[in-house]
Parts: sequence; C-alpha cells; structure tokens
Amino acid sequence: MRTLLLALCGILAAAPGWAAGLHHDLTVTLDPAARRLEVEDRLRLPAGTHRLRLAPGLVVGEARLDGAPVAVRGNALPVTVPEGGGELRLRYAGTLPPLTPEARGGGGGAEGAYLPAGTGWIPTPESGAAEPPSWRLSVRVPGPFVAVATGRLVEETRDGASYTATFAEERRVEEPSLFAGPWQVTERMHNGLRLRTYFHPEQAPLADEYLDLSARTIDAQAARIGAYPFAGFAILSAPLPVGLGFPGLTYIGRSVMPLPFIRAQSLPHEILHNWWGNGVRVGEGGNWPGNWSEGLTTFMADYAAAEARGEDAARAMRLDWLRDYAALPAERDSALIDFRAKVHDAAQIVGYGKAAMLFHMLRAEIGAEAFDAGIRRFWEEKRFQDAGWGDLRHAFAEASGRDLDPFFAQWLTRVGAPTLELVATKADGDGVALTLRQGQPAYGLTVPVEVQTAAGVERLAVRLDGRETTVTIPIAAAPRALAVDPGFGLFRRLAPGEAPPTLRDVTLDHAATTVIAAADGPAAEAARALAERLADGTPRIATADRIDPAAPLAVIGTAGEVNRLLVRLGLPPLPDSLKGRGTARVWTARTPQGRPLLAVAADDAAALQALLRPLPHYGRQSWLVFEGARAVDRGVWPAGDSPLRVSFE
Repeated sequence: MRTLLLALCGILAAAPGWAAGLHHDLTVTLDPAARRLEVEDRLRLPAGTHRLRLAPGLVVGEARLDGAPVAVRGNALPVTVPEGGGELRLRYAGTLPPLTPEARGGGGGAEGAYLPAGTGWIPTPESGAAEPPSWRLSVRVPGPFVAVATGRLVEETRDGASYTATFAEERRVEEPSLFAGPWQVTERMHNGLRLRTYFHPEQAPLADEYLDLSARTIDAQAARIGAYPFAGFAILSAPLPVGLGFPGLTYIGRSVMPLPFIRAQSLPHEILHNWWGNGVRVGEGGNWPGNWSEGLTTFMADYAAAEARGEDAARAMRLDWLRDYAALPAERDSALIDFRAKVHDAAQIVGYGKAAMLFHMLRAEIGAEAFDAGIRRFWEEKRFQDAGWGDLRHAFAEASGRDLDPFFAQWLTRVGAPTLELVATKADGDGVALTLRQGQPAYGLTVPVEVQTAAGVERLAVRLDGRETTVTIPIAAAPRALAVDPGFGLFRRLAPGEAPPTLRDVTLDHAATTVIAAADGPAAEAARALAERLADGTPRIATADRIDPAAPLAVIGTAGEVNRLLVRLGLPPLPDSLKGRGTARVWTARTPQGRPLLAVAADDAAALQALLRPLPHYGRQSWLVFEGARAVDRGVWPAGDSPLRVSFE
C-alpha cells in the first residue's frame, strides 16, 4: 500500500497545475441506515489564505496544519498556508439529513445515502478554487450496503459484515460524489472500460440491457467526438425520483428504471454528459459565457436518437421545441447566454430547446462534415478545462473556415426569436416568385422553402438578411403548393395556426388564474395541491367571479363541478372525444377572448390525487385521459392552416 501511495503522490506532483491545486485524501466511514458519517481528510493546500466550509451538522473533532492545531469557527476553517504549501488534517463527523426528495444537499436512511459534490460533505473553499481538486477516497459501509463514488475504482473488498472500496480522480474534474445502497452489482469490461449497474433486486433482469446500451452509446459517441474520458460508467438505482448525471455515473429513480423512455433517451443523454459538462466543464470562454452543455447534449443525444428513427421523428422533436417556445410568455424569455441551469420549465425551454436548435441550424449552415470536425476540435482543445460559447464558436469557425460571429451573436445574445411572413406568391411560367418578410430586429436567416410540383417536391434555401426579400424559384413542372419552413428547421415564433394550445400555454404563464371547482374537503385540497404542482411558479388561485378575462385560465376539480363552471362562464366544455373515458380528463382550448384554457376534470378526490406526480410531465400535450396515475391516451390538437403555406390549385 505504501508503494502505491508513493507512486500516486508522484503522479500528482507531476500533474500540470498541481502546485496551485487542492488534493483530498479521504477516509470515510458511512452508515446509511444510522445516517452517520465520519471522515478523515488529509487535504493538500497551496500557499495562501483559505477559508474552508463544511455542511451544517458536521462537527470538526480535530484540525491540524502541518501538525499545528487550527482554530475552527463553527463550520468554517480559516487557514493560512506558508510558501510551498501544506497539509491540513481534519477529522469530522455528523448525522446526515433524512434521504428525501427535498434533501438537495444529500442525506441518508434505510434505503441508502446520497452525498453529491458541492454540498459541503467534504471541506470546500468558500470562494471557489481556480480548478476542482484531485482526490482519493476510501469508503467503508456496513452490509448489505454497497458504496460507489465518482472517479476510478482502485480496489474493493467485501465480507459478510462490510464493504470497502477506494476511488481516485487524479485530474481536475470535480469534487467526489458518494452514494450507497442495498444494490446488486453487475459488471462488464468493455474495451478497457468498467461498466456497472448498481440495481435493486427487482431491477436485476434489466442489467444486461442497460450495459449493452451503455457500451453502444459510448462507442458511437467516442467515434464521433474522441475517446471516452473516464475509466468506466455506472448506473445507480436511486430511491429518490430523480435523474442525475455525474462524472462516470448516473443516478436514476428506481421507479422509472423499467420505462422505455429512460433507456431510449435519458441514459444516452447522461452518458454524453461525460464529454459535455464533465469532460469539458461549463465556464467562461471567448465573448460569450453560459451553459452550452445541455443544448449540445440534447442535440447530440436526444435529437440524434430522433433522427435515427427517421425525419418524421426529428421534425416532431423540432416542432415540440418550437411549441414549447410559443407557450413561453415574453416576460419569462431570456438570452441563451444567460442560461445556467434548469431551475424551472422556462429556463429549460431556452437552455435545452433553443440551444439544441442553434446546433441544428449551425450544422445546416456549415455542413455536417465541418460540424463534426468542429466537435472533435472543441473536444481536443478544451477537455478537462472550462469552456464557454466563445470556445465553441472558435472551434466551428476553424473547422468551417467561416466567420461565425454574426450567427452566434444573434442566437446567443438576443432575447426572442424571428417571425416569418409570406407576403406574396405568384406562379408564372417556369418559376414561382415569393416575397418573405421578417419582424424586427432582423436576423440573418437561411430559410427552407419547398415547392410541390406535378413532378415532385423541389427544396431550396432562401437567404433573408434584411427585413424583406423577393426571389424567383425556377421549377420544372406546374406548381401545386409552396411552403416556408414546413419541416420547422428554423428557431422562430410559430405562425398562427402552427401552435395549437397545450398545457404549457397556461402552466408557464405567471399571470394565469386558477379556479378550484370542487366542494370543500379532500377533493378541493387535492385540486389545490395539483394547481401548485402544475404551475411553473406560484399559482394565482381565485374564485370564479374574480377571473381576469385577459389572462390564461386553469379550472381544476371534480367532473360535475368543472363542467357546471365552464357552462356558466361560457367556456368550451369537455370535448366529445373525451367523454366517459378514464378517471380523469385533461384538455386545453381557447377562451372567447382567445386566451388559453386548461381544464382538469376528475371523478373524485382520489383521481385528482393520482395526477399529482404524472400530470406535470405532460406539458406538451393538448389533452389526456388518465386511469389513476397512468395516462392511457393523449395527444395534440390538430394544427390549423399555416399562413406560411399557399396552394396554387
């Protein structure tokens, strides 16, 4: 062991930036069921003044810098380290909070422990270090628990009484995250990578499928980007209803593990984050800071999977992003460079959907070959470093040989989106003339146009750099119809008729009014709880006589009360297609004033209660039918006639 430690120290001493970096050597004793954490940390600190902090509930029993006692002030440790650096030795312990969905800083309990990075379970500089630390972590847990941390698994031992493992990360990635659970471990070695599942017993039959998908996804992305950056990948079954990504592992709620959506979309998304977000960290870069990783990961994982299913699936995903944006109130919109994290649905619409559309448009602008070259260049230049949007622009500009400043500037720094208007069309002989106009401020747009002719479909791109342009499209056969951006390839505000109402038209709008249509008692309580779950903020609950006709409206309650209220207010009733179905019906419509309406009509209090968890996840739908907590049918109302399409017949 001494030889191994000396060798490791030699590696760390030689690593770039080690003299200025932090290094933790942690020995952890963790009892999840008792919620007890005991830690010894030998922390190597560079010269200077540091103020370290631990999470509340952790008590320092000993603190020594190079053998000399250090004063501790509550959970803060002010330390001045002499020239050449020093070693701070800490012993601390405490009781973890209960492991609940509200325990954002981690916790423990009978189902395991969750100690994510950045929550103070290890001493962290208050002001933040220039780079994340390197670290080595040895952890012991009692049986039947198994522990796993981010980083490379160095060794593990197991006996009837306990499990012990050591993990290490020599590079500057992030602080360690530590997990424990009563898991069954399934392992597969794949091209030198250690792939594992840490599953509860009922999920054991899923292990091989998850490992197969992990191997295929890693191989495919490595071929496109560059070598996978970590020693392996682990999938952990979480007692919490979460889906979280960490360097080299993902932590997914046990209840959703069997769902096809998790394997088809969520797992590839989290694997790709090992390149974008973990392998290249989000930070400052060039002209434009901001979180680029969620948009790039959504484009290269979620959208790539849709493309693999065919153009219809890809078009549907682009349309979903544009419908999400159409539901976003103007006052909740923001510039893409201001996106940092998904703190609510409004942030996700910009940081995920708009950003993914940026990459879709960029690929169309510079070509797939230059786009892929830019991705590889960005990875080679920035791995294990901070990067911003400016670094991405630089990589794509170098790969394509084009000045991309105008493209990135308009999509990153402006709040809003362009609007398109088909002002005029005329079929004349062997050509079709069209005039396109956009709103102010003008964007530089490459607009897809399709002309259906007697001989087939002709596709071309029209460049629109100012407010308006007129072009003539040559055609080889008689024209039948013309459509502007029929595949929804541009990030833009949808034209009237392209965006039927969805739940998000109401739930995203802070001005929306909610009326509870249920008799006092359990049904009314459940309806109020559902209103709070649906609103992307705090709902404005009012009585029927205090409705603002200029604001979106939600009516939530029992079926009879909801229907009577809608009739009394002259609002659209339950559609015939939903009558008599399920235990709860949900639908959207427009009020006579043209405002969005959302109605939830359940059979009773239990049916309303059953909607609390699932319904908020269906914001893109226009209508749903539930049997208990299960959505047995759903859909989007048909779009109307688009003003961006004309017929010549």
